[in-house]
Amino acid sequence: MQTDKQEQGHEAVRQVLEERPDAVIEDLARSHGLTPLEATRCLPASFWCEAPGEQFESILKGVSDWGEVLVVVHNRDLILEVRDRVPPGSSAHGFYNLHGDSALGGHLRPKRCAAILFVVRPFMGFRTASLQFFTPEGENLFKIFLGRDERRCLRADQFECFRALAAELGGYPGLRIGEGEEER
Repeated sequence: MQTDKQEQGHEAVRQVLEERPDAVIEDLARSHGLTPLEATRCLPASFWCEAPGEQFESILKGVSDWGEVLVVVHNRDLILEVRDRVPPGSSAHGFYNLHGDSALGGHLRPKRCAAILFVVRPFMGFRTASLQFFTPEGENLFKIFLGRDERRCLRADQFECFRALAAELGGYPGLRIGEGEEER
């Protein structure tokens, strides 16, 4: 059950994102007493859809075939970016272990992923598309942003894979996120 203060926070964030959909979500969340997940869900409905956290491994396995992407870890004290492909992984001992010849490596705990949002929105003058992974507490685990071509537009091949995965796992067969927006 939401308190009046939480509902006011949601409404304030919705208003800001309606006017400035490229605002920094984490800053909005912090300034209005929301989690990054709650604030991201305040984006206009046409900008996002959600898959359950249980899809963590299947999504990462799919993304490992997409080529170079931008992986971002964003919290209060850090914005860490790695541009590379997501390597294939396997499960063992409660972790999803990334393998292969990539700058990305490590051991991820799938059970700590409660929600995965597919987000398409403008940011810094460009259309972005990302997969955003969240903890049960609504905090960011990490984000995967689609790559760009030589004109700095989203890679069309990755965007098609992104939309197909969102439609399949997000349960939106008629998904239209990001349609009708000018690409830059």
